[in-house]
Amino acid sequence: MRPHHDRRTRADVPALPEFIQVFKPVQPGAFIRPAGENIAAGQTVLHAGQPLRAAEVGILAAMGETTVSVLRRPRVAILSSGDELVPPGQPLAAGQIYDANSLLLAGLVQEHGGVPLSFPIARDTVDDIRALFRQALAQQPDMILSSAGVSVGAADFTRTVLDELGEVGFWRINLRPGKPLAFGQLGGVPFFGLPGNPVSAAVTFDVLVRPALLKLAGRPDDAVYDTAIIAERLRSDGRRSYIRVTLHHDNGRLIAHTTGTQSSAALLSMVTADALMIIPEDITEVEAGTRLRVKWLRTPSRA
Repeated sequence: MRPHHDRRTRADVPALPEFIQVFKPVQPGAFIRPAGENIAAGQTVLHAGQPLRAAEVGILAAMGETTVSVLRRPRVAILSSGDELVPPGQPLAAGQIYDANSLLLAGLVQEHGGVPLSFPIARDTVDDIRALFRQALAQQPDMILSSAGVSVGAADFTRTVLDELGEVGFWRINLRPGKPLAFGQLGGVPFFGLPGNPVSAAVTFDVLVRPALLKLAGRPDDAVYDTAIIAERLRSDGRRSYIRVTLHHDNGRLIAHTTGTQSSAALLSMVTADALMIIPEDITEVEAGTRLRVKWLRTPSRA
C-alpha cells in the first residue's frame, strides 16, 4: 500500500492564535473525573446471585472484565399427555382441544429464568408416557413438569409411571384451583405433575414451581404482595383459594373485583387478572368489604 500524503499546503492550515481570552475562572479539577468517583477501592460492585441486566454488563465492561462466573439457567422439561390434545395449528377432530398448557408453561419457565425443553404429546397409554419420561430424562433436565394425567381418571397413568421410574413425595394439595398436583423425583430430578386445566396449571406453577425454579436459578423470590378490599361477596370450599382479580385505587384504597368466572378452564381470566386474591383455608364465606392478601401477577400500579 502507498503511504497516504496530506495534500494540503501550509497555507491551508489555520494558524494558531497567539493569544486566548478566558471569560470565566477555571476551578482546579474542573472537567476531570477523579479516581474513585465511580467505584471506590475495595468496593463490592456485584453480589453473588445478582441478575446480569444491561447496567451490570456495562459495569463489568467498564472494569475491563470479559468473563464472569454465572449459574447456568435451569433446563426444564415440559411434558403433556392426553388423547384429546392437538398441537396448535393442526385441525381439531370431535372431542379434541389445542395443547395450550405446553406453551403456557414454557412461557412461565422463560419468564422466571429457565430454559424450556419441549416434547411431543404422549398418548394415554402407560407405554407412551413411560417413553416420554425416559426421553425427557435423556436430556438431563434440572426439573420436569408434566401437565395432566395426575387426577383420578381411568386414563391418568402419570402416577403409575412415576412410581416405576421415581417416587412420589406428595399427591394432591389443599389448594383451589389445583388440588390434583403431584411432587416427587424422576430419576433424581425434581418432578411436578401439574393439573390439566390451564388455570390450575398456571396457579400451581406460580405458587409452587416458580419459587423452586428461582432457587435453582440462584435468583431471589421477587413476588410482590399487597392487601386489597374485595368489592363483592365470595364463596370458597374451604381450601386455600387463589381468586383472579383486577385491582384499582379508590381514595387511597386498593379495590379488587373478580375477573368473572373462576372456572379452572377459563384461561382468559389469567390474561385479564392483575393479581391473585388469597382466601385462607377453612374460610367458606367472604363478605364484600373484607380486606385480603393479594399477590400481584403484573407490575404493581401505585396510582
